[in-house]
Amino acid sequence: MSVINNMLKNIEQREAKQVNIQEGISVKPIYDVKNIVFKAAILLIMLSVIFLAYLYLPTADKKETQRESVLPQQKMVAVLSSNLSDSQDEKSTVEPLVEQEVVKKAVQVEQIKPEVNDLAESKLSEATSLVSQPTAEPVVIAEVKQSPALAKGNMLVASKVIVSKPKVTSVTKTKPQNTMIKSAAETKSPQALLVEQLAAAKQAIQFGLYNEAISDLNIILAQSPLHVEARNLLAATYFKQQDINSAQQVLQSGIRQNPNVLEWRVMLSKILIMQQQYEGVLLLLSDEFESQANLDFWVLQGTAAQSASKHHKALESFKHLTQLQPSQAKWWLALATSKDALGEYLDAKQLYKVALDLGGLNTAMTQHALQRLVALKEVV
Repeated sequence: MSVINNMLKNIEQREAKQVNIQEGISVKPIYDVKNIVFKAAILLIMLSVIFLAYLYLPTADKKETQRESVLPQQKMVAVLSSNLSDSQDEKSTVEPLVEQEVVKKAVQVEQIKPEVNDLAESKLSEATSLVSQPTAEPVVIAEVKQSPALAKGNMLVASKVIVSKPKVTSVTKTKPQNTMIKSAAETKSPQALLVEQLAAAKQAIQFGLYNEAISDLNIILAQSPLHVEARNLLAATYFKQQDINSAQQVLQSGIRQNPNVLEWRVMLSKILIMQQQYEGVLLLLSDEFESQANLDFWVLQGTAAQSASKHHKALESFKHLTQLQPSQAKWWLALATSKDALGEYLDAKQLYKVALDLGGLNTAMTQHALQRLVALKEVV
C-alpha cells in the first residue's frame, strides 16, 4: 500500500509541475530550419521547370507542326521496282509540276511513330536528291495514304505506287534584262581634245575664271603653237587682267612662229598704240597685208601714221575708212586733219564742213573743227 501511495503522490506532483509550467512559463517552439530550406528549394526548382516548360514547349510545338506541314509538301519520290499491273487500276498519273499539290491532299498526318518517321525522312532525302538532278529516266511516285486499319496508331503506309515518266523540260538561261554593258571608251583624236579644251576655256572666261582659262589655253598652245584662236583668247585674257607684258609676249611669240597671221598683228598693234610705239605699228601693218585689211587694220594704220606725222599714209587709211563707213564724221575729221597738215587747205576746209554737218562728234573734236575753219578763212 505504501508503494501505491508513493506512486500516486509522484503522479500528482508531476501534474502539478506541468500545470505550473503551462500557467507561468512560455516555451518557444523549435523549428527544423534545414527541412524548411530543403522544401523551399524543391518548390523553387519545380516552379522554374514549369516556367521553362511554359516558355519553350509552344515553340517546340510550332517547330514540330512546321516540320509536319513541310513533310507532306515535299516531293516523295523513290525508284521502286514493283509490278505495275497490280496497281494499274488505282494509279493516277501525276505530273511533276502538280505533284506537290496531290501529295498535300493525299497525306493527312497528325502523329508519326519514330520508325515510320525515320523511313519517311530517308525516302524524302532520296526523293529530293533525285528531283534536284535533272534526269530522263522513269521516276516512281509513291503516294502515301493513311491505312484505315492503322488509323488508331497514326502510322503511315504506302498503299499505292504510281509510275510516271516526267517530262524533261530544257531549262534555258535567260539573259538578265537590267544589265550594264560597259562600252569601250572611244579614243578621241588630239584635234577633238583641243576643241573640248578650248570650249572649256571660253566658258571659264565667261564666268570670270581667268586663271583657269589661262591654264587651259597655255596647254593648248603647248600642243598646237599655231592655234590662232587660242592665242588670241590668251592675249585678250591677259589684257583683261591688265597684264600687258604677258599679252605682248604671247602675240610676239606667235608672230615669230607664223608671221602671216594678221589677227596677231592687229592685236599687238593695239598694245603698241597704247604705248605710243607708232613706228612699230606701221611695221606690223605693212602694205603687204592690205589685201587682208579690215576696219581695225585701217583705223590702227591711219592713227599710227597720223601720230607719226606720216600724213600721206594716213590719208590712204582714212579714205578707206570713209568708204567703209561714210556716215561716221570722225573719219572725215581725221581726213581733214591730214589734208590740213599737208597744206591742202581748200580740201581740208570742205572736209571739216562735212564732218560738222554729219554731227556725232564729241566736244573736243567739234571745237577743233570750228577753230580750224576760222583759221582757214583767214588763210584762204
